[in-house]
Amino acid sequence: MAGDRQGWLADLSRQFKRHRQGRPGWHLRVKRDRLRLLSDELPPRPDEAQAGQAGQIQSTGQIQRELGLSTPPGPATSAAALAEVCAVFDAVMTGTWRWPDPLLPAAHEAGRLAPATLAQLRSRFSAQLIGERITSRTWDRTYQPYLIKLEQVAAEQVWLDDAQLLSAALRQWPPNSRARQMAHDRMRALWKASQWSWPAELATMRGNGKAAADPAGVMAFQDEEIEELRERISRSRLTASDLVAWDCLIVFGLRPAELKDLQLHQVSLNGAPPGGVSQSLVAVVAHEKQNGQGKVGARTVPAIPPATWHSDCNALLDRWDEHGLPSRLVALPSPGRAMAHQLWRLHSQKAAQGQLRADLTPYGLRHAFALRLGVDLGLSVRESAELMGHSPAVHLAAYGRQLDKPKLLEKVTNMLWNS
Repeated sequence: MAGDRQGWLADLSRQFKRHRQGRPGWHLRVKRDRLRLLSDELPPRPDEAQAGQAGQIQSTGQIQRELGLSTPPGPATSAAALAEVCAVFDAVMTGTWRWPDPLLPAAHEAGRLAPATLAQLRSRFSAQLIGERITSRTWDRTYQPYLIKLEQVAAEQVWLDDAQLLSAALRQWPPNSRARQMAHDRMRALWKASQWSWPAELATMRGNGKAAADPAGVMAFQDEEIEELRERISRSRLTASDLVAWDCLIVFGLRPAELKDLQLHQVSLNGAPPGGVSQSLVAVVAHEKQNGQGKVGARTVPAIPPATWHSDCNALLDRWDEHGLPSRLVALPSPGRAMAHQLWRLHSQKAAQGQLRADLTPYGLRHAFALRLGVDLGLSVRESAELMGHSPAVHLAAYGRQLDKPKLLEKVTNMLWNS
Protein backbone atom coordinates (compact mmCIF):
# COMPACT_ATOMS: atom_id res chain seq x y z
CA MET A 1 0.00 0.00 0.00
CA ALA A 2 2.82 2.39 0.85
CA GLY A 3 4.37 1.76 -2.55
CA ASP A 4 1.06 2.52 -4.28
CA ARG A 5 0.65 5.73 -2.33
CA GLN A 6 4.18 6.86 -3.12
CA GLY A 7 3.55 6.05 -6.78
CA TRP A 8 0.46 8.23 -7.21
CA LEU A 9 1.92 10.97 -5.00
CA ALA A 10 5.15 11.04 -7.01
CA ASP A 11 3.17 11.20 -10.24
CA LEU A 12 1.01 14.01 -8.82
CA SER A 13 4.12 15.93 -7.77
CA ARG A 14 5.63 15.60 -11.26
CA GLN A 15 2.47 16.91 -12.90
CA PHE A 16 2.31 19.78 -10.44
CA LYS A 17 5.97 20.60 -11.16
CA ARG A 18 5.24 20.75 -14.88
CA HIS A 19 2.35 23.13 -14.23
CA ARG A 20 4.50 25.55 -12.25
CA GLN A 21 7.25 25.18 -14.89
CA GLY A 22 9.83 23.91 -12.46
CA ARG A 23 9.47 26.72 -9.94
CA PRO A 24 11.08 25.36 -6.72
CA GLY A 25 9.88 25.59 -3.15
CA TRP A 26 6.54 23.77 -3.52
CA HIS A 27 5.95 20.26 -2.13
CA LEU A 28 3.12 17.78 -1.62
CA ARG A 29 2.82 15.23 1.18
CA VAL A 30 0.28 13.12 3.04
CA LYS A 31 -0.06 13.74 6.77
CA ARG A 32 -2.79 12.41 9.07
CA ASP A 33 -4.74 11.10 6.08
CA ARG A 34 -4.87 14.53 4.46
CA LEU A 35 -3.08 15.80 1.39
CA ARG A 36 -1.05 18.89 2.21
CA LEU A 37 0.72 21.56 0.17
CA LEU A 38 3.92 23.12 1.54
CA SER A 39 5.63 26.28 0.29
CA ASP A 40 7.50 29.30 1.58
CA GLU A 41 5.63 31.41 -0.98
CA LEU A 42 2.25 30.96 0.69
CA PRO A 43 1.30 34.35 2.22
CA PRO A 44 1.24 34.82 6.00
CA ARG A 45 -1.74 33.50 7.88
CA PRO A 46 -4.01 36.14 9.45
CA ASP A 47 -2.54 35.49 12.91
CA GLU A 48 1.00 35.74 11.49
CA ALA A 49 0.21 39.13 9.99
CA GLN A 50 -0.70 40.40 13.46
CA ALA A 51 2.49 38.96 14.89
CA GLY A 52 4.48 40.58 12.09
CA GLN A 53 3.25 43.97 13.21
CA ALA A 54 5.01 43.29 16.53
CA GLY A 55 8.27 42.53 14.75
CA GLN A 56 8.19 38.75 15.14
CA ILE A 57 7.91 38.00 11.40
CA GLN A 58 10.50 39.63 9.16
CA SER A 59 9.47 38.42 5.69
CA THR A 60 7.04 36.07 4.05
CA GLY A 61 9.79 34.06 2.38
CA GLN A 62 11.47 32.72 5.55
CA ILE A 63 8.70 30.37 6.70
CA GLN A 64 7.49 27.26 4.92
CA ARG A 65 3.74 27.15 5.45
CA GLU A 66 1.44 24.16 5.11
CA LEU A 67 -2.04 24.14 3.59
CA GLY A 68 -4.43 21.20 4.10
CA LEU A 69 -6.24 20.46 0.82
CA SER A 70 -9.92 19.62 0.62
CA THR A 71 -9.32 16.79 -1.88
CA PRO A 72 -8.75 13.47 -0.07
CA PRO A 73 -5.49 11.62 -0.87
CA GLY A 74 -5.42 8.61 -3.16
CA PRO A 75 -4.95 7.60 -6.79
CA ALA A 76 -8.69 7.92 -7.52
CA THR A 77 -8.67 11.63 -6.63
CA SER A 78 -5.37 12.60 -8.25
CA ALA A 79 -7.00 14.61 -11.02
CA ALA A 80 -9.07 16.64 -8.56
CA ALA A 81 -6.04 17.15 -6.31
CA LEU A 82 -3.97 18.38 -9.26
CA ALA A 83 -6.66 20.88 -10.20
CA GLU A 84 -6.84 22.15 -6.60
CA VAL A 85 -3.08 22.62 -6.11
CA CYS A 86 -2.67 24.25 -9.52
CA ALA A 87 -5.48 26.67 -8.69
CA VAL A 88 -3.78 27.55 -5.38
CA PHE A 89 -0.42 28.06 -7.10
CA ASP A 90 -1.91 30.29 -9.81
CA ALA A 91 -3.78 32.41 -7.25
CA VAL A 92 -0.64 32.81 -5.10
CA MET A 93 1.34 33.91 -8.15
CA THR A 94 -1.25 36.55 -9.01
CA GLY A 95 -1.56 37.69 -5.41
CA THR A 96 -5.27 36.84 -5.13
CA TRP A 97 -5.06 33.78 -2.86
CA ARG A 98 -6.17 34.08 0.75
CA TRP A 99 -6.14 31.67 3.65
CA PRO A 100 -9.56 30.14 4.42
CA ASP A 101 -11.54 32.02 7.05
CA PRO A 102 -10.77 30.29 10.37
CA LEU A 103 -14.31 31.00 11.56
CA LEU A 104 -15.82 28.98 8.70
CA PRO A 105 -15.93 25.18 8.88
CA ALA A 106 -13.53 23.47 6.49
CA ALA A 107 -14.81 21.17 3.78
CA HIS A 108 -13.66 18.04 5.64
CA GLU A 109 -15.12 18.90 9.05
CA ALA A 110 -18.02 16.91 10.45
CA GLY A 111 -21.23 18.81 11.10
CA ARG A 112 -20.56 21.55 8.59
CA LEU A 113 -23.79 20.68 6.73
CA ALA A 114 -25.88 21.12 9.88
CA PRO A 115 -28.66 23.76 9.72
CA ALA A 116 -27.00 25.96 12.35
CA THR A 117 -23.75 26.03 10.39
CA LEU A 118 -25.54 26.84 7.14
CA ALA A 119 -27.47 29.62 8.87
CA GLN A 120 -24.19 31.09 10.11
CA LEU A 121 -22.77 30.95 6.60
CA ARG A 122 -25.88 32.62 5.20
CA SER A 123 -25.50 35.47 7.69
CA ARG A 124 -21.84 35.97 6.79
CA PHE A 125 -22.65 35.70 3.07
CA SER A 126 -25.31 38.41 3.31
CA ALA A 127 -22.85 40.71 5.08
CA GLN A 128 -20.45 40.30 2.15
CA LEU A 129 -23.07 41.09 -0.51
CA ILE A 130 -25.50 43.66 0.91
CA GLY A 131 -24.28 47.16 0.30
CA GLU A 132 -21.35 45.98 -1.84
CA ARG A 133 -23.04 44.17 -4.72
CA ILE A 134 -26.78 44.07 -4.01
CA THR A 135 -29.41 45.82 -1.93
CA SER A 136 -31.10 44.30 1.11
CA ARG A 137 -34.32 44.09 -0.88
CA THR A 138 -32.60 42.02 -3.58
CA TRP A 139 -31.18 39.75 -0.89
CA ASP A 140 -34.60 39.22 0.69
CA ARG A 141 -36.24 38.43 -2.65
CA THR A 142 -33.62 36.50 -4.63
CA TYR A 143 -31.13 35.00 -2.16
CA GLN A 144 -32.56 34.38 1.28
CA PRO A 145 -35.62 32.23 0.36
CA TYR A 146 -33.46 29.67 -1.45
CA LEU A 147 -30.82 29.48 1.27
CA ILE A 148 -33.45 29.13 4.00
CA LYS A 149 -35.00 26.24 2.08
CA LEU A 150 -31.54 24.64 2.01
CA GLU A 151 -31.36 24.89 5.81
CA GLN A 152 -34.82 23.37 6.14
CA VAL A 153 -33.79 20.37 4.04
CA ALA A 154 -30.56 20.08 6.05
CA ALA A 155 -32.67 19.76 9.23
CA GLU A 156 -34.48 16.67 7.93
CA GLN A 157 -31.54 14.32 8.59
CA VAL A 158 -27.79 14.18 9.14
CA TRP A 159 -26.04 14.84 5.84
CA LEU A 160 -22.44 13.75 5.26
CA ASP A 161 -22.23 14.42 1.53
CA ASP A 162 -22.60 17.78 -0.20
CA ALA A 163 -24.12 16.38 -3.38
CA GLN A 164 -26.82 14.47 -1.52
CA LEU A 165 -27.92 17.49 0.51
CA LEU A 166 -27.82 19.91 -2.42
CA SER A 167 -29.66 17.59 -4.81
CA ALA A 168 -32.37 17.00 -2.20
CA ALA A 169 -32.70 20.76 -1.73
CA LEU A 170 -32.83 21.49 -5.48
CA ARG A 171 -35.61 18.94 -5.93
CA GLN A 172 -37.87 21.24 -3.92
CA TRP A 173 -38.41 23.11 -7.21
CA PRO A 174 -39.64 21.69 -10.55
CA PRO A 175 -37.01 20.72 -13.15
CA ASN A 176 -36.18 23.35 -15.78
CA SER A 177 -37.91 26.03 -13.75
CA ARG A 178 -36.54 29.48 -13.16
CA ALA A 179 -36.86 28.86 -9.41
CA ARG A 180 -34.58 25.81 -9.54
CA GLN A 181 -32.07 27.70 -11.65
CA MET A 182 -32.02 30.52 -9.10
CA ALA A 183 -31.70 28.06 -6.21
CA HIS A 184 -28.76 26.33 -7.92
CA ASP A 185 -26.93 29.59 -8.53
CA ARG A 186 -27.52 30.96 -5.01
CA MET A 187 -26.41 27.76 -3.31
CA ARG A 188 -23.35 27.54 -5.52
CA ALA A 189 -22.47 31.13 -4.62
CA LEU A 190 -22.72 30.21 -0.93
CA TRP A 191 -20.41 27.24 -1.45
CA LYS A 192 -17.91 29.42 -3.29
CA ALA A 193 -17.97 32.06 -0.54
CA SER A 194 -17.33 29.27 1.99
CA GLN A 195 -14.44 27.93 -0.14
CA TRP A 196 -16.08 24.54 -0.50
CA SER A 197 -15.93 22.48 -3.68
CA TRP A 198 -19.18 22.47 -5.64
CA PRO A 199 -20.20 18.94 -6.75
CA ALA A 200 -19.80 18.72 -10.52
CA GLU A 201 -22.66 16.24 -10.84
CA LEU A 202 -25.17 18.96 -9.92
CA ALA A 203 -24.65 20.78 -13.22
CA THR A 204 -27.44 18.79 -14.89
CA MET A 205 -29.89 19.74 -12.14
CA ARG A 206 -29.65 23.46 -12.89
CA GLY A 207 -31.67 23.18 -16.09
CA ASN A 208 -32.26 26.04 -18.49
CA GLY A 209 -34.62 28.01 -16.29
CA LYS A 210 -37.43 27.76 -18.83
CA ALA A 211 -40.71 26.07 -18.05
CA ALA A 212 -42.59 24.30 -20.81
CA ALA A 213 -43.88 26.87 -23.29
CA ASP A 214 -47.60 27.50 -23.51
CA PRO A 215 -48.78 26.04 -26.85
CA ALA A 216 -50.85 29.19 -27.38
CA GLY A 217 -47.84 31.42 -26.86
CA VAL A 218 -47.73 34.48 -24.63
CA MET A 219 -50.95 35.74 -23.04
CA ALA A 220 -51.56 39.09 -24.73
CA PHE A 221 -54.46 41.54 -24.42
CA GLN A 222 -56.80 41.67 -27.39
CA ASP A 223 -57.85 45.14 -28.63
CA GLU A 224 -61.36 44.73 -27.22
CA GLU A 225 -59.90 43.69 -23.88
CA ILE A 226 -57.78 46.85 -23.83
CA GLU A 227 -60.93 48.92 -24.31
CA GLU A 228 -62.66 46.97 -21.55
CA LEU A 229 -59.68 47.56 -19.26
CA ARG A 230 -59.77 51.32 -19.84
CA GLU A 231 -63.53 51.39 -19.29
CA ARG A 232 -63.17 49.59 -15.96
CA ILE A 233 -60.40 51.96 -14.89
CA SER A 234 -62.65 54.97 -15.61
CA ARG A 235 -65.41 53.45 -13.43
CA SER A 236 -63.06 52.52 -10.57
CA ARG A 237 -61.43 54.52 -7.81
CA LEU A 238 -58.27 54.85 -9.88
CA THR A 239 -57.33 58.37 -10.94
CA ALA A 240 -56.67 60.02 -14.28
CA SER A 241 -52.96 59.63 -13.52
CA ASP A 242 -53.44 55.88 -13.15
CA LEU A 243 -55.09 55.75 -16.56
CA VAL A 244 -52.10 57.62 -18.02
CA ALA A 245 -49.81 54.97 -16.52
CA TRP A 246 -51.83 52.12 -18.03
CA ASP A 247 -52.02 53.89 -21.40
CA CYS A 248 -48.21 54.21 -21.43
CA LEU A 249 -47.96 50.44 -21.03
CA ILE A 250 -50.44 50.01 -23.88
CA VAL A 251 -48.98 52.33 -26.52
CA PHE A 252 -45.24 51.99 -25.73
CA GLY A 253 -45.04 48.35 -24.63
CA LEU A 254 -43.25 49.27 -21.41
CA ARG A 255 -42.32 47.11 -18.47
CA PRO A 256 -44.12 48.59 -15.43
CA ALA A 257 -40.75 49.48 -13.85
CA GLU A 258 -39.96 51.63 -16.90
CA LEU A 259 -42.55 54.15 -15.78
CA LYS A 260 -39.82 55.46 -13.51
CA ASP A 261 -38.13 58.55 -15.01
CA LEU A 262 -40.26 58.20 -18.18
CA GLN A 263 -40.56 61.20 -20.49
CA LEU A 264 -43.01 61.82 -23.34
CA HIS A 265 -42.31 64.10 -26.31
CA GLN A 266 -43.80 64.89 -29.67
CA VAL A 267 -41.30 64.86 -32.53
CA SER A 268 -41.55 65.91 -36.16
CA LEU A 269 -41.12 63.27 -38.81
CA ASN A 270 -39.40 63.70 -42.19
CA GLY A 271 -38.43 67.26 -41.33
CA ALA A 272 -42.02 68.49 -40.88
CA PRO A 273 -42.27 71.79 -38.98
CA PRO A 274 -43.68 71.86 -35.44
CA GLY A 275 -47.45 71.71 -35.60
CA GLY A 276 -47.34 69.90 -38.94
CA VAL A 277 -49.23 66.73 -39.62
CA SER A 278 -46.16 64.49 -39.67
CA GLN A 279 -45.61 64.23 -35.94
CA SER A 280 -45.24 61.28 -33.62
CA LEU A 281 -45.48 60.78 -29.87
CA VAL A 282 -42.41 59.08 -28.43
CA ALA A 283 -41.43 57.84 -24.98
CA VAL A 284 -37.86 58.23 -23.71
CA VAL A 285 -37.20 55.28 -21.42
CA ALA A 286 -34.47 56.07 -18.91
CA HIS A 287 -34.95 53.15 -16.52
CA GLU A 288 -32.44 50.37 -17.12
CA LYS A 289 -33.01 46.73 -16.33
CA GLN A 290 -30.06 44.79 -14.90
CA ASN A 291 -29.52 41.21 -16.02
CA GLY A 292 -26.67 38.74 -16.45
CA GLN A 293 -25.59 40.35 -19.74
CA GLY A 294 -25.45 43.87 -18.32
CA LYS A 295 -27.82 46.83 -18.32
CA VAL A 296 -30.49 46.94 -21.01
CA GLY A 297 -33.64 48.89 -21.70
CA ALA A 298 -32.69 52.58 -22.14
CA ARG A 299 -34.26 53.55 -25.48
CA THR A 300 -36.70 55.80 -27.38
CA VAL A 301 -40.00 54.20 -28.41
CA PRO A 302 -42.62 55.63 -30.81
CA ALA A 303 -46.27 55.33 -29.81
CA ILE A 304 -47.91 52.34 -31.51
CA PRO A 305 -51.53 52.24 -30.28
CA PRO A 306 -54.13 49.58 -31.06
CA ALA A 307 -55.68 49.78 -34.52
CA THR A 308 -58.94 51.23 -33.19
CA TRP A 309 -57.21 54.22 -31.53
CA HIS A 310 -56.61 57.65 -33.01
CA SER A 311 -52.98 58.54 -33.63
CA ASP A 312 -52.97 60.94 -30.67
CA CYS A 313 -53.55 57.94 -28.37
CA ASN A 314 -56.65 59.42 -26.74
CA ALA A 315 -54.86 62.75 -26.20
CA LEU A 316 -52.20 60.99 -24.14
CA LEU A 317 -49.66 63.82 -24.31
CA ASP A 318 -52.24 66.39 -23.13
CA ARG A 319 -53.29 64.10 -20.27
CA TRP A 320 -49.62 63.49 -19.44
CA ASP A 321 -49.00 67.24 -19.18
CA GLU A 322 -52.14 67.73 -17.05
CA HIS A 323 -52.06 64.72 -14.74
CA GLY A 324 -48.65 63.07 -15.11
CA LEU A 325 -48.00 59.67 -13.59
CA PRO A 326 -49.18 58.77 -10.07
CA SER A 327 -46.24 59.62 -7.81
CA ARG A 328 -47.15 56.92 -5.30
CA LEU A 329 -46.91 54.31 -8.06
CA VAL A 330 -43.60 55.27 -9.63
CA ALA A 331 -42.02 55.67 -6.18
CA LEU A 332 -42.59 51.99 -5.40
CA PRO A 333 -39.67 49.56 -5.77
CA SER A 334 -41.94 47.38 -7.95
CA PRO A 335 -44.70 49.29 -9.82
CA GLY A 336 -45.59 46.06 -11.59
CA ARG A 337 -46.72 44.43 -8.37
CA ALA A 338 -49.02 47.37 -7.57
CA MET A 339 -50.45 47.40 -11.10
CA ALA A 340 -51.06 43.66 -10.93
CA HIS A 341 -53.06 44.25 -7.75
CA GLN A 342 -55.03 47.01 -9.49
CA LEU A 343 -55.81 44.63 -12.36
CA TRP A 344 -56.90 41.94 -9.91
CA ARG A 345 -59.40 44.36 -8.40
CA LEU A 346 -60.61 45.43 -11.86
CA HIS A 347 -61.35 41.78 -12.68
CA SER A 348 -64.04 41.78 -9.99
CA GLN A 349 -65.92 44.67 -11.63
CA LYS A 350 -69.10 44.01 -13.54
CA ALA A 351 -68.36 43.94 -17.27
CA ALA A 352 -69.13 47.08 -19.26
CA GLN A 353 -68.55 45.78 -22.77
CA GLY A 354 -67.00 42.34 -22.39
CA GLN A 355 -64.95 40.11 -20.17
CA LEU A 356 -61.30 40.24 -19.12
CA ARG A 357 -59.56 36.91 -18.97
CA ALA A 358 -58.62 36.17 -15.38
CA ASP A 359 -55.06 35.16 -16.24
CA LEU A 360 -54.16 38.48 -17.92
CA THR A 361 -51.38 40.48 -16.26
CA PRO A 362 -49.92 43.96 -16.87
CA TYR A 363 -47.26 42.24 -18.95
CA GLY A 364 -50.03 41.18 -21.32
CA LEU A 365 -50.06 44.77 -22.61
CA ARG A 366 -46.36 44.51 -23.46
CA HIS A 367 -47.05 41.23 -25.24
CA ALA A 368 -49.84 42.89 -27.23
CA PHE A 369 -47.43 45.66 -28.21
CA ALA A 370 -44.89 43.09 -29.44
CA LEU A 371 -47.52 41.40 -31.61
CA ARG A 372 -48.56 44.76 -33.09
CA LEU A 373 -44.93 45.32 -34.09
CA GLY A 374 -44.54 41.95 -35.77
CA VAL A 375 -48.01 41.11 -37.09
CA ASP A 376 -49.61 44.49 -37.82
CA LEU A 377 -46.51 46.48 -38.82
CA GLY A 378 -44.44 43.55 -40.08
CA LEU A 379 -41.21 44.65 -38.38
CA SER A 380 -38.32 42.22 -38.27
CA VAL A 381 -37.31 40.44 -35.08
CA ARG A 382 -34.24 42.67 -34.73
CA GLU A 383 -36.25 45.87 -35.19
CA SER A 384 -38.95 44.79 -32.75
CA ALA A 385 -36.42 43.68 -30.14
CA GLU A 386 -34.64 47.03 -30.31
CA LEU A 387 -37.88 48.92 -29.65
CA MET A 388 -38.74 46.63 -26.75
CA GLY A 389 -35.32 46.79 -25.14
CA HIS A 390 -34.15 43.20 -25.26
CA SER A 391 -32.16 40.89 -27.54
CA PRO A 392 -33.47 39.34 -30.78
CA ALA A 393 -32.98 35.88 -29.24
CA VAL A 394 -35.28 36.73 -26.33
CA HIS A 395 -37.84 38.28 -28.68
CA LEU A 396 -37.87 35.26 -30.96
CA ALA A 397 -38.11 32.83 -28.04
CA ALA A 398 -41.09 34.70 -26.56
CA TYR A 399 -43.04 35.64 -29.68
CA GLY A 400 -41.73 33.46 -32.52
CA ARG A 401 -44.63 31.01 -32.45
CA GLN A 402 -47.28 33.73 -32.74
CA LEU A 403 -45.32 35.80 -35.26
CA ASP A 404 -44.90 32.81 -37.56
CA LYS A 405 -48.49 31.59 -37.29
CA PRO A 406 -50.10 34.11 -39.73
CA LYS A 407 -47.40 33.48 -42.33
CA LEU A 408 -47.80 29.73 -41.88
CA LEU A 409 -51.58 29.87 -42.38
CA GLU A 410 -51.16 32.06 -45.47
CA LYS A 411 -48.56 29.67 -46.89
CA VAL A 412 -50.75 26.61 -46.39
CA THR A 413 -53.77 28.40 -47.89
CA ASN A 414 -51.82 29.43 -50.99
CA MET A 415 -50.52 25.88 -51.42
CA LEU A 416 -54.05 24.48 -51.27
CA TRP A 417 -55.49 26.97 -53.77
CA ASN A 418 -52.58 26.64 -56.18
CA SER A 419 -52.55 22.84 -56.15
